[in-house]
Amino acid sequence: MDALASLVARLPEGAVSTHPGELSSRSRDAWPLAMLREARGERLPRPMAVVFPRTTDDVAATLAWASEKEIPVVPRGGGSGVRGGAQAVWRGIVLDLSQMNEILDVDEESLAVRVQAGVRGDRLEAALAARGLTVGHHPQAGGLSTVGGWIAAPSAGQASSGCGIDDLVLGAVAVLSGGGILRLGAVPRSAVGLDLRRLLVGSEGLLGVVTEATLAVAHAAPNLRWLALAPPSFEVGIVLARTLTQDGLRPLVLRLSDEPDARVTFGDLGHETGPMLVAAFEPRPGLDAVVDAVRAAGAAAGAVEVDPEYGRHWWEHRNDPVAPYRRIMGEDRMLGPGVVIDTVEVAALWRDLPAVYRALRDALAQHAARPVACHLSHSYRAGGSLSFTFLLHGEDDLAVETIYTTSWRDAATACHRAGGTISHHGIGLLKTPFLEEDLGSEGVAVLRSLKRALDPAGILNPGKLLPEETS
Repeated sequence: MDALASLVARLPEGAVSTHPGELSSRSRDAWPLAMLREARGERLPRPMAVVFPRTTDDVAATLAWASEKEIPVVPRGGGSGVRGGAQAVWRGIVLDLSQMNEILDVDEESLAVRVQAGVRGDRLEAALAARGLTVGHHPQAGGLSTVGGWIAAPSAGQASSGCGIDDLVLGAVAVLSGGGILRLGAVPRSAVGLDLRRLLVGSEGLLGVVTEATLAVAHAAPNLRWLALAPPSFEVGIVLARTLTQDGLRPLVLRLSDEPDARVTFGDLGHETGPMLVAAFEPRPGLDAVVDAVRAAGAAAGAVEVDPEYGRHWWEHRNDPVAPYRRIMGEDRMLGPGVVIDTVEVAALWRDLPAVYRALRDALAQHAARPVACHLSHSYRAGGSLSFTFLLHGEDDLAVETIYTTSWRDAATACHRAGGTISHHGIGLLKTPFLEEDLGSEGVAVLRSLKRALDPAGILNPGKLLPEETS
């Protein structure tokens, strides 16, 4: 019996597919470089099979087999990642969790929900909304991404004030490389040594495959109250965002666009010049006083209050960029060959954030075909995250790949020199070369030690997060 036949024998009928269409469609995620190579006819790595588990036991049987046969396994959720974290490996298998999509339990007393890892964000939110609840996470690709992908990346979501995925995971079930099952019960906090739940968050499938998760949920606010302020500069807007975050006025949503980003985001409202800050608050006692304090902080910073429709407009259209991205990079090639669009999302302390903004904007502008757009996407007490969107154009698809890799290298160098981290969420194949600049050689060594301890056969998502070792 050959290796693949022995896997088929261990799993339910129909769980293993070698159909060429499924091998092709699950060979990559939405990483621009992979999409570019595919568009120009280059053959991407193909798995020898795709496995569609339905239970944790199916995943355990698959990983036990893969460990015995030393065959690499690439876990896959919705395939919406843009960093190459789910790109297939030659002669490996793709473990597609999309059929593990059950909502197992909603605990309204504890405000928690238990789900299989393949549940997509839009389906989860719809099921919770019927009960007046929400996860509140809202990633841009919520209709495409899965809970397991949120944990692996890790995802921040667009309402990250207490709603980043690392804030929400209460419990998890994960399968280790040899087939052992790690069951971490749902609790609000645990001090039993190292928090193994957090070890899974951001692990990108290198340490184990999450099959179930229990997430904290909240009562859904019937309406959000929006404010919109136009600061005199993006740097002043950063100071204002810090003030709102640190002075107890912290809104549920806080987003600051620089001028190029604001023109794109709010152009339908007639916005032409200057940055824009929008903030949303959940209804609560004393909210009028909070809103007045926000207005006063804005006035003190020289910001002008504008129509709150700016905030509602952004919220209603926050996921719109997904469609044009896929049209530019996918089969449509909307802007023609030789074009790549991508985002760089970084983070830094408030003290360093203005310098990081200028450094990355200038580094990317050396290569971009259009003005680089940036927004402050997430605000925390100590700092924030900046997201830069840039468009590249070369003579053809081969030339623009060189421009793309140079742009990312220059962006990473500029980010680190200015005091930031090159990833607010997600590493994959794209950012792996920059890992040591972020963590240092000792930090990378610690990750390698964890990888060897939990995956001694080295089968789980090889080449992602950690660079391949050379002899």
